Amino acid sequence: MADKHRIPVRVFGTIRNTTLDSDGSVRVIDDVLSIVVQDREYKARFDRIDGVVWDDSVLRLHVGRDVVELTGHPGLEPLAAQILQTALALPEFTRTMRGLGSRRGTVGADHDRFFAQLLAARRAAEGFAEPESRLTAFDARRLSQALTTLLGELAAERYPDSGPDRRALEAELLDHAERVFAALDALGEAADQVRASTSASRLAQWRAWTLNAQRLFEEADRCWFAIMPALSEAAVPAPRRRFWRRATGRA
Repeated sequence: MADKHRIPVRVFGTIRNTTLDSDGSVRVIDDVLSIVVQDREYKARFDRIDGVVWDDSVLRLHVGRDVVELTGHPGLEPLAAQILQTALALPEFTRTMRGLGSRRGTVGADHDRFFAQLLAARRAAEGFAEPESRLTAFDARRLSQALTTLLGELAAERYPDSGPDRRALEAELLDHAERVFAALDALGEAADQVRASTSASRLAQWRAWTLNAQRLFEEADRCWFAIMPALSEAAVPAPRRRFWRRATGRA
């Protein structure tokens, strides 16, 4: 539906505690839904719409406690699709991160490994159009296990011959990552809420999930700055050359 043109519809339901049952018109302007009834305009941003239900030529919109039904025009079906596509878009999770790809974040192999799983999840999610695949791309259990494994590897690489030092460093890294694990748990719970929701509340649950995903990226950013000193103090030892190679070199 073109943003510049209103389409005539029948409006039934409640908007801002006002009961409506009248002819009206609707259009979209910059991700804002505008409904005009009896010379009065009601607006709702797409990111405030909690649910969209398309059922038998009826577009039902849920906004907070209000429910409004729009009927009477073939343009309502593409309008419903437009609202859903915009409302289910993924935000730019990395925009507020300070450590990703910056000199301050000490770019290097460990930096890339630390953020690799999150960035891979984001790329995978962006490749899907429907919510379930995007949720699966950010599977909380898989990301949690990957982080646990990585922190253990980083500690083992720095103390390959000292079990106590390796365990101490791993425990320190896990402690710094505690809030990341908490964010992952919250993300998993939010994903379950999206899956359990009905069409009437799915957009609201989706927004809650994206907020938790954003928090995960922010906590990962904070965690990286926290573990950098510990990793730097326990630098990866240089590989030891074998005697035969040394002897051959001298020869």
